[in-house]
Amino acid sequence: MTVYDPSSPMPGAMNSTEADEGWNLALSRGDAALRAWVLSHPTDLWSEDIGLLLAMAATYRWEGAAGAWRALPYLEKAEILIEARPETSGRLRASAAILRCLVQRSHGDLFAALHSADAALEILSSSHSDIRDRLDLRSAALLKRGTIRVLTGDLFRARGDLERGLRDADATLTPHKRIEALGFLAIVEVFTGSVTEAHRVMRTARPLADRMPGGLWTAPLEIAEMLIAAERDELRHHAPALRRLMSEVDGSEFEFLARHLQVLLAEECDDLEGRFEAIRRMRVIERESTGAALLGVIRMGDRAQALMRAGDLARAAVVLRDESDPAHLVCGAALRARAALAIGEPHRAVDEIRNCFLDEDHPIRSLTYAAAIDAQARVLLGDLRSADAAFRFLLRECARSGALRAFRKVPGRVLSLLIERATRDDLDTAERALLELLASTVDAAGDIADEAIALSPRERMVLARLAAGESPRTIAQSLHVSLNTVKTQLRSVYRKLGASTRDGALERARSLGVLTT
Repeated sequence: MTVYDPSSPMPGAMNSTEADEGWNLALSRGDAALRAWVLSHPTDLWSEDIGLLLAMAATYRWEGAAGAWRALPYLEKAEILIEARPETSGRLRASAAILRCLVQRSHGDLFAALHSADAALEILSSSHSDIRDRLDLRSAALLKRGTIRVLTGDLFRARGDLERGLRDADATLTPHKRIEALGFLAIVEVFTGSVTEAHRVMRTARPLADRMPGGLWTAPLEIAEMLIAAERDELRHHAPALRRLMSEVDGSEFEFLARHLQVLLAEECDDLEGRFEAIRRMRVIERESTGAALLGVIRMGDRAQALMRAGDLARAAVVLRDESDPAHLVCGAALRARAALAIGEPHRAVDEIRNCFLDEDHPIRSLTYAAAIDAQARVLLGDLRSADAAFRFLLRECARSGALRAFRKVPGRVLSLLIERATRDDLDTAERALLELLASTVDAAGDIADEAIALSPRERMVLARLAAGESPRTIAQSLHVSLNTVKTQLRSVYRKLGASTRDGALERARSLGVLTT
């Protein structure tokens, strides 16, 4: 952020030409050089100059939370001087508000950061604001407000701020700020449904990032790139990059998104303990933040799904009961429907997600997950016509977005049936290509989709004999174990399946393909 006007020389330090040359040279060499240049002058001169104080604070922007603490003394001193000097320009006042917004964001106080961004925009909208300030600082303030709105979960309004800020920005917007804003915009596109649109944003940002590597400003872009990979079931290929990213964003406002990526990677690798460990860390970050609604929603969804994978459907139900996500970024209804399927209640699954398809504001990304669940539930109910319609919607939207992850939620045998029933003549080229890809990987999808349970080989054997009509006593005799041992194994099976009766357990197991008939 360039806030110092070199045409106004440092009082008593040098003439205007020297100030101009020194400022521009230091600025071109980076933040550390600029700090050294300012500090090379008498403290009683630069410490009373609002512009230089704000410039000093701005040089710590890309050092995360630690940088925010280092910037704070300079910012607070500048704010004291602004308060004492009513004649201070609107440019400096707006710059101070934007820097205050960044410090608050880095500290996790997102409500206060949003208020500061609004204050900066209000200053720039006043009749006393210079037209030049409106042109360059207004775009910077919009971008800052957009990034905060992403973190607060207000993704649709965040997109508007980010797009307007990028569109209206002139040459004064540094590459660092542009890269960060484009990264946040790509994150918005992934979460609201369009992997293809996110990839388009990435194509604009990546050449800039390649010229400006190695800083916190690239973190949102790298996170967006890995979110896209996760939606395409390719995150495991980015494991080394994710480890490197974690070390870079540790303690920053980006850490929770990197932890979410750890959850997704652990899901791909079937590492249940890894999922829970990353979720626990997300909870620690959540306690230290104010207004981080996106973090809360993502953690809720990650935890509910991990609990279902562990077979703890009762605790998953409690998590989903307490969830609050009006924007459906993580669709609680779809997760509740998955839980209903897990206990053999396809009718309730259909009822849970019925309203999702009537909500015009429902993000496409979470709607595709609802469609995958709906298709599975309809197959189990024997309503194949409705199942075909849900699968057709799922195929169309995923072909447009480039996402594949929703298909992981459909058991292999159900997915195979839906693929066989799909009418190729009604599909466009992209849809037909996606269908053929699914057909070639349906066996792998079947292995991955059985994620709501974790039965041991012996528990599966007992379950199979129970499905064959054998009593617990007969099973014990045939397996040469005690009746109490079989009863203990059956209790474990019932718990993992989320069932309380023999019939409920068998229906739930069949719905997941654990029992074929």
